[in-house]
Amino acid sequence: MIKSKYNWNLNNPTEYITDDIVKSLKLSPIIKKILESKHIVYEESIQQTLNGVEIDHDTSLLSDIDKTVERINQAIDKNERILVYGDYDADGVTSTTILVHTLQKLGAQVGWYIPNRFTEGYGPNEMAFQNAYDEGVSLIITVDNGIQGHNEIKMVQDLGVDVIVTDHHEIGRTLPEAYAIVHPMHPEFDYPFKYLCGAGVAYKLAQTLLDNVPNYFKAYAAIGTIADLVSLTDENRSIVQNGLRVMNESCPIAIKALLNQASFNDEISEETIGFIIGPRLNAVGRLEDASLAAELLMSESPEEAEFLAEQVEHFNQERKDIVASITEEALAMAEDYVKQGHQFLLLAKEDWHEGVLGIVASKIVETYSLPTLILNIDYEQNHAKGSARSIEQVSMFEILSAHQDLISKFGGHHMAAGMTMDIDNIDELRTGLNDWMARLSETTSLEPSKNVDVLLDESDITIKNIRDIQKLRPFGTDFTSPLFEIRDIAIKSLKAIGKEQNHLKMTLGESNLVSLFWQNGAYASQLEIGQPVNLIGNLQINEWNGNQTPQFMVQDIAMDTLQILDYRSKSKNTDFLNNDETTAFMIQSKAQKLNENEFYYGETVPDHFDKMVLRDLPMTLDELKLTLQQTQISQVYIVFQHKASIYFEGMPSKELFKKCYKALINKKEMNLATEGMMLCEFLNIKANILKFMLKVFLELGFINEDDGIITIATQPSKQDIESSQMYQSRLSRIEVEKLLLYDDFTHLNQWIKSHLGDNY
Repeated sequence: MIKSKYNWNLNNPTEYITDDIVKSLKLSPIIKKILESKHIVYEESIQQTLNGVEIDHDTSLLSDIDKTVERINQAIDKNERILVYGDYDADGVTSTTILVHTLQKLGAQVGWYIPNRFTEGYGPNEMAFQNAYDEGVSLIITVDNGIQGHNEIKMVQDLGVDVIVTDHHEIGRTLPEAYAIVHPMHPEFDYPFKYLCGAGVAYKLAQTLLDNVPNYFKAYAAIGTIADLVSLTDENRSIVQNGLRVMNESCPIAIKALLNQASFNDEISEETIGFIIGPRLNAVGRLEDASLAAELLMSESPEEAEFLAEQVEHFNQERKDIVASITEEALAMAEDYVKQGHQFLLLAKEDWHEGVLGIVASKIVETYSLPTLILNIDYEQNHAKGSARSIEQVSMFEILSAHQDLISKFGGHHMAAGMTMDIDNIDELRTGLNDWMARLSETTSLEPSKNVDVLLDESDITIKNIRDIQKLRPFGTDFTSPLFEIRDIAIKSLKAIGKEQNHLKMTLGESNLVSLFWQNGAYASQLEIGQPVNLIGNLQINEWNGNQTPQFMVQDIAMDTLQILDYRSKSKNTDFLNNDETTAFMIQSKAQKLNENEFYYGETVPDHFDKMVLRDLPMTLDELKLTLQQTQISQVYIVFQHKASIYFEGMPSKELFKKCYKALINKKEMNLATEGMMLCEFLNIKANILKFMLKVFLELGFINEDDGIITIATQPSKQDIESSQMYQSRLSRIEVEKLLLYDDFTHLNQWIKSHLGDNY
């Protein structure tokens, strides 16, 4: 039995696509099921999903848009100095680029500024605003930030500088006192779609200001949308579809240079943005000043773009190394807190690079499925700064807002946040966050879950169906790549792959479906060929040497039945279970217990143990039967360590016992040391068989032994050889070895299952 890491929630559609729509749109059965699972059942919404129908909401519905346009035009007419104040992530630099280029096309006197993550932090910065005022700026326009900059905005507004906030992050209890606020979630306006990213808001503002928006703006808005993980539905879906089309038809020189450095020359998809473009644009701001990324996006010559892209690639490689180092430390720290029962992981340490803590937090969430806040402690500045990532059940914005008195500054949304706080408040915040989680867990299940779109038959997994699924792209937040479940599919082959054997590759079912399970190579030692497994994952097409085959990318695995795993071979070992607190080791009663998870055969194993290793060979089968009857675990590992085997020596016959005894009578007295080998030769047996027979005679009182001299007892009682306990122990040992060491696994497997408790 293998317990899944997630609860699998198979979507049960409440509405279905009609047969008429299926016929008119020529929907395949698998597409119909996927759309129904995502509650897309009406013709218009299906058309929008499949055919990329344009969704472009009226910009006049955005908050303060008219006031914003009027003030920008006034600044241009009066040749006022305008500052675009951006942010240091991919969304921030793309939105900065869009708005700066928009204003330049309008003839504005415009500059731009991106705060340094480390010296200034996220959002409006009082010193930067003061410098802008000192340099004669009279209009500041924020992009992808500002909605939480109350004090800084009021300060510069009081100096006579107007501030227009364009943002998309969560709005707090009050709005800043800005000249205008362009925000899709503004409480006093009713924009039809609330989930634009910062670049999306900048793009909508550009649409209002320009008669003809340049195509590359669409590409940059798409990058911001994908990289910032906002909802890929409604207008965002159109933004990404249009942006991908632009990038594939006429890729902006900056993006082309970035992809050249990454040695990427395939079709650009949402995955290209999510895994190649976005991380590289983010890497600069994570390690140094994000201005380099903005300069790359604003570059107009291929030579300059290639030069800047090369520098960006350098930062990206450095970022990977730093992330790996911090993640290793953070995982060890997280493990300790999880053992203590923490449900919110607040991890803090000195000398952790602040720029990558969001990535590290995401990796901790992936591992433990708990909301996580990672902080770097800076004793010189007497503060801690970092990033948080959440799970679906917990709003990071809400939980941090509830502890705002312990936090100097923070901003974010449901799934992520950034913050600064006093070092002295860390322990109190950790306690408060865990208390909050404890209260939440009383009414809300915190178990990690995956929403499964469709239950597949093996026959559904075809190249044609996978190509149909690709028509639903792009996939992203709120419109994820379809997650499929396959039940009871037999393993045909399996092995751990990769340099460190940390990935699992299997072939499954009658079709020999290839499946890959990244970072789960350990399952190669827990699964066996022929076993039926349940899987959830995504479908892909694998192309190799011109051939295309289906491939299943596993996200989780489960097995409903008890697993009995054969580890009797010397080439296999159970070392990987040594530090597993849910594994019990069964040992012989003669062995010394060295750990709390070691039990003698016949003892009751507590319920919290999930796996059992039959490490030592039991003395009797009855001992093993008693253990199995009390077993309530999911995996049994058969090892049966032993120093020597007697099975192939067998049991001496009664005739041999008689012949040996008669020889001893004839000798009357025998020196075992000098005459033992002669007796062995006479009986045609090995020395250890003779020793065993003599021990039986001695036990039954047939002979006497004194310092190696054997004599016949004068008046031995008449007893059957089989009444000897020594004789019966050997019989039992032979029976144990025959079944447990030398029988084929199929029969042993059946024998073990036949003696398990009633729960099986």
